[in-house]
Amino acid sequence: MTSTRSGISAPVEKTDRRWTGKIRHNVDAAALPILLIAVLIIGFVTTAGFGSAENLTSILVNASIVGIAAVGMTAITLSGSYISLAAQQLVMMGAISYLLLVKTGLPLAIAMLIAIALVCLAGAVQGLIVAAGFNPVITTLAAGSIIFGIMTAITGGKVIVAEAVTGSFLNQWAFLGITAPVYVFIVFTAAMQWFVVRSVPGRRMKLIGANRATARISGIPLRTTTTVAFGLFGLAAAVAGVCVASRLGQGSTNDLQTLTFDVLAAVLVGGTAIQGGQGSPLRSATGAVLIAALSNVMVLQGHEIGVRLAVSGTLVALVVIALHYLRGAHR
Repeated sequence: MTSTRSGISAPVEKTDRRWTGKIRHNVDAAALPILLIAVLIIGFVTTAGFGSAENLTSILVNASIVGIAAVGMTAITLSGSYISLAAQQLVMMGAISYLLLVKTGLPLAIAMLIAIALVCLAGAVQGLIVAAGFNPVITTLAAGSIIFGIMTAITGGKVIVAEAVTGSFLNQWAFLGITAPVYVFIVFTAAMQWFVVRSVPGRRMKLIGANRATARISGIPLRTTTTVAFGLFGLAAAVAGVCVASRLGQGSTNDLQTLTFDVLAAVLVGGTAIQGGQGSPLRSATGAVLIAALSNVMVLQGHEIGVRLAVSGTLVALVVIALHYLRGAHR
């Protein structure tokens, strides 16, 4: 055993660091579920009507829309491309495209597939631009503005109504009192979790986010992987948009104004590192449920949207700071 000048052996120092790192890893893994449970308990204790079956179902439905988009956003963040600021625009592009296609007389299934393909393409194009070396934040901000402008021009800024979509499977089917979008959320999360953890492209995304230089030396196709990540986000946004349209039977470009913030909050509260390489779709999905539950508590308590956004923003900031310490202080 080798001793240092301070009298503490080097192997003991290494053992201490390993134990400290393990403890911090366990705290990191357990913090999100504990936080969610705490919010649920606070809601049950302090807020009338929070624990009703109808309200809990409403939380899950609201979380499903944000959660599907957040799970897709995780692919972008894990791959080191930070975030997309076009979440709301892509989701509403999916919803409005679906509604417009249904109004032309196309069968629901075909209209749905075309709408999903269009939004996937929009996402993949952004990925190609980012992969070419452009800043992802600026790229997606610009893309969001372009998509909003095009969809507003197409719709004339009006609400698009297609009542036929409310008769679809996504709106009519329910099991145990829970509607189809929640199950879509669960299945999509499970599929994305498998993709990131088990598939070769998913592992490549995490490696690129963790160390881009090493990934490049290892021969990982950075452009293809980045494009796939953005394409997956496009898929998620499209699915979320179709769920929104099916639930409401209408949509406009101004709907879901806070969606982009809610999606980003879910991803960051879920613990996905903004620089990439760490996190998972499952954690982002849990973050979406947490954000939906917290927002529901504040709505039932009568707080204005400004207060709700401030509280959610504060939660995001605290979680990001805590995770920065847990993941970085012991390195």
